[in-house]
Amino acid sequence: MKNIKLGQFVLGDSFLHRLDPRTKIISCLFITFSVLFDAKWFVLLYSILLIMAAIILSRLKLKPIMRGLRKLSLMLVMTFAVQLLLTKGNPLLHVGFVSITQEGIELGITTLFRLLILYLCSSLLTMTTSPVSLATGIEALLAPLRYVKIPVHQFAMIIGTAFRFIPTILEEAETITRAQRARGAPFNSPNLIIRLKSMTAVLIPLLAASLQRADDLAMAMASRCYAGSPNHFRMRNLSLARRDKISLLVAGVLFVVPFFL
Repeated sequence: MKNIKLGQFVLGDSFLHRLDPRTKIISCLFITFSVLFDAKWFVLLYSILLIMAAIILSRLKLKPIMRGLRKLSLMLVMTFAVQLLLTKGNPLLHVGFVSITQEGIELGITTLFRLLILYLCSSLLTMTTSPVSLATGIEALLAPLRYVKIPVHQFAMIIGTAFRFIPTILEEAETITRAQRARGAPFNSPNLIIRLKSMTAVLIPLLAASLQRADDLAMAMASRCYAGSPNHFRMRNLSLARRDKISLLVAGVLFVVPFFL
């Protein structure tokens, strides 16, 4: 578990690992919609408690998940700062021409917890569901869209490929960061502007490498005569067992409870 990257599938035999991918996707959407539609503090706390219970059921260690959250800390801090400084309302503190308002603090904290819940929920989904199963589940859920001429299989394949390469891109970003730090890049500078500028030395080669990898993948698929047709054998392997139906029922009830409260 020490080498687990953000978004990487962890092989296991827990209750969550055995669930059908469609069950996990729908449950994750329930939590996502609940925190996006209603930002009251008890809804956010309720969602975090549900995710913690799901992590216990998945038998995953919390430390690797929190280690991935630490890598997103800069984005979380910037998001909080933007909400804090740009939200109008009742001013509490004036720093030059910038006013910090009560509404800004509340919105910043709410947005921070929303992003935290979305991160935990998506990490739990990708760490307990293989990329192939995840793509198959998305394709099965979007299957009715075929009747309106939407290429569901190609869309599911793109999503599955993107999830597959998240750990690879993060590992490459870590390698580039280590190389740039060895060359003297000031990633640990106390000046936030200097740290942000030094990040361009990571983002540009990372973007170039990602585009090259995408081109190599496209050439490999073309050389193997990939035609984009759906895999019916893989779809037939999906089945909603009794545990999936009970889990969907429980997830639906838990999704409705905060709105009645």
